Amino acid sequence: MNIFRIATLLVHCVVCPLMVDGADNPPTTLQAAKELGRANSSYLNEAAAEPAPTVDAPEANLSHFQSTIGPLLSKNCLACHGPETTESYLRVDELNPDLLSGSDIQKWIDIYDAVSSSEMPPEGESEGEFTDAQRRSVVEWLSAEIDKAALVRRNSTKGSSFRRMAKYEYSYVLQDLLGLSYSLADSLPPESASEDGFKNRSDMLQMSAMQFETYRQIGLRALRHATVQGERPQAIAYRIAMSDVLQQASGKDPKWFDAKKEQAKKRRYLLDRNTGKGLDYSGGTFNPVPEEQVADPPAVSPVVAALSRSGELKFNLGRFLPDEGIMRVRIRAGRTTMQENEYVSFRLVFGAHTSNNASFSQVISVRDVPVTASADEPQFVHFDIPLSEIPRNPFRKLTTTFPRRDEHLTIQCISNARGKQHPLQVLVDYIDIQAPFYEQWPPATHRGVFIDSPHDQVEQAYGREVLADFMERAWRRPVAATEVEPFLELFNEYRPSFASFEDAMLEVLATVLASPEFLYVTQRVPAGAEETDNGINDLELASRLSFFLWSSIPDDELLGLASQGKLSDPSVLRAQVERMLADPRCERLAQHFVSQWIGLEGLNSVTHVRDSSLKAAMQEEPVAFFREVLKDNRSVMDFLHSDYAVVNERLASHYKIPNVYGPHFRQVPLAPQAHRGGLLTTAAVLTMNSDGKDSHPLKRGVWLLERILHDPPPPPPPNVPEVDLTDPEILKMTLKERIADHRNKPACISCHAKIDPWGIAFENYDALGAFRTRIKDRPVDATSTLLNKQQLAGVEGVKRYLLSDRQDQFAKAMVDKLTAYALGRPLSFGDRAELDKLVGQFRKDGDRLGDLIHLIVQSDIFRAR
Repeated sequence: MNIFRIATLLVHCVVCPLMVDGADNPPTTLQAAKELGRANSSYLNEAAAEPAPTVDAPEANLSHFQSTIGPLLSKNCLACHGPETTESYLRVDELNPDLLSGSDIQKWIDIYDAVSSSEMPPEGESEGEFTDAQRRSVVEWLSAEIDKAALVRRNSTKGSSFRRMAKYEYSYVLQDLLGLSYSLADSLPPESASEDGFKNRSDMLQMSAMQFETYRQIGLRALRHATVQGERPQAIAYRIAMSDVLQQASGKDPKWFDAKKEQAKKRRYLLDRNTGKGLDYSGGTFNPVPEEQVADPPAVSPVVAALSRSGELKFNLGRFLPDEGIMRVRIRAGRTTMQENEYVSFRLVFGAHTSNNASFSQVISVRDVPVTASADEPQFVHFDIPLSEIPRNPFRKLTTTFPRRDEHLTIQCISNARGKQHPLQVLVDYIDIQAPFYEQWPPATHRGVFIDSPHDQVEQAYGREVLADFMERAWRRPVAATEVEPFLELFNEYRPSFASFEDAMLEVLATVLASPEFLYVTQRVPAGAEETDNGINDLELASRLSFFLWSSIPDDELLGLASQGKLSDPSVLRAQVERMLADPRCERLAQHFVSQWIGLEGLNSVTHVRDSSLKAAMQEEPVAFFREVLKDNRSVMDFLHSDYAVVNERLASHYKIPNVYGPHFRQVPLAPQAHRGGLLTTAAVLTMNSDGKDSHPLKRGVWLLERILHDPPPPPPPNVPEVDLTDPEILKMTLKERIADHRNKPACISCHAKIDPWGIAFENYDALGAFRTRIKDRPVDATSTLLNKQQLAGVEGVKRYLLSDRQDQFAKAMVDKLTAYALGRPLSFGDRAELDKLVGQFRKDGDRLGDLIHLIVQSDIFRAR
């Protein structure tokens, strides 16, 4: 941001305060507040578009500080920030006024933020209150000095994105590189989050010698999962036809009933669709006999298992499943009704009864698979389960009969149909289970490592080809023959100790996967590069782009363009970003950026959400909302407020939004009385920022300042007194009164005065994020006043104020957050000028999320080493 733009913003804030909630003639709607805030944006003001004057050698304007600014600060600020009283650890009289070379730049930025937002000095103190002219004078001097300091420090410091992969990135890379569909990196410890919540920060992701060995072991295990040796293994197969089950049950004095009359009473029974007769089968476990030959499925039978909501089929598979490989479960099924407001799906649970008093069970399907076909034209629903990655019966290989050695698979019916005369059911006529399952032999994952070659019988020649191909894909760049040679020598060293070429080569490839060239996202500065070479090449650009949007390595198309030197062409780069955003792998951007940005992992430690389906929906909603904004290239101001929500049936029920059916998330319009819209009122944010029993204004206020406004409050001073809940006078107080009592203590006011008003405005939402108007038979008081005397009337007041007064601040926060995530490094003061340019263009383009991604990718800061 240039000097004139900052000055324009601050003059406007001081001289022409916006009409907001609590002021005269406030905007009548949140949409009007959004339009007002955009109209008053400093980035969109015509005067702000004037270019800043070019200064060859900026110098600190110390004379103006000495004559005007210093005396002003001494008069108005020393009472709270001087030698006698030092609030927030800030001594104004000891600050170095040279922002260009002094060490107090961050403190001056904090002062700029507080003064420009009218938070400081506090109003109402006769000797410490700025006039409009005085406030304008301070902010104009500060804005000019900060702008010059950013230019100087950008040219003298270099931020580095050199880092190893984060755990989640490493997992995705192994899957994408080897063609696996499941994670093998769960044994790695989780990364710590930085102060701003990000886990992909270069200053957090270092490497130790012990970690290298761990990565090598995981890489070797992943390679062994992806490859095979020898002849195709004989599969174990289970075939369960309901017609066979009916024959077995019929020989036990069956009790038939009229299915049409009694179907609603039963969760599971056998049904002969030709006769309409049913046979109760709700208490048993199927005991299929394993077969060594996989047969084709029989023709569709009229004899089916009828499953209603919460019904299930349980199978005892004995102890015959292999330790490794994929278990494929296929279920032929169809629905009895096809109503749009009804859904039904299958879920797999695996477990064992190891003794009379010990058992375990766990959901092993990654997601529920819907049944969409009709009962007259049933479909096959299938699951692929990696047997090595699920809990197994530890006694399955014993020769004794106790403890129990068998393992159980349960197919659960998940449905929203209930209480109807003819409820939705799923009819299943046939199931088969096969392990290990291979689509072809050798599988595609194997051929991806051991590539086709006319030299595959000549170990040295073939080994060199396998190594070169694998290293180029793993290292995301062409490799020279001299780089391949040491690994070929390692292969020759290993080879006598292994029975096969493949075994020895896997050991070498595991070493490739433990090398810094693989584990580090941004390549090291190449040998011979000059100090002034601060840009990344096309291959590095491909990696940075793919880790930003996919949390993984570039695909062949991206690498091909980079190898040809075409990726840096702006039109080519834009087309690739569009392609990558449309790819399913872009779901990872939504998942991990949102989780880290808003601190969504905080929901994992919450224990007061008893309903697992509600908790899962809470976790997904912010990600789904971000995905919707990105898909439609909507304004990021929708994160502050929107006239729609992105919910599924369970969450809609929690929010009391009618006519939403099914587990999938979709956009639904909101009525004004819904009290939702945007991220601020999502159940996840409100629930993780509660105390488990009620709201928590302090947590909610801190969250908004840190995550939304990128303006974290100061750390609390030592020895902060706690609220004494044994004091009967305190127990009589409302929550708002307790906060006010605590805030008024001298040690607490400096922090709480900035935090509490934001959090109190969320009082209409309880510990689960449900909206309420009364607490203990008393009306909710969600009104508060910010330090700048801005009144907030509940969350709507917060939204109105943010949209009308703080749009620029939120836009800058979004640019900062997404750019830091894209670069994988903390942003420095030297980045400030480049970031301000991005914010200005972002605002001019309409604050659209998709456009912001393009702006970041095309920026100089993204291309810098």
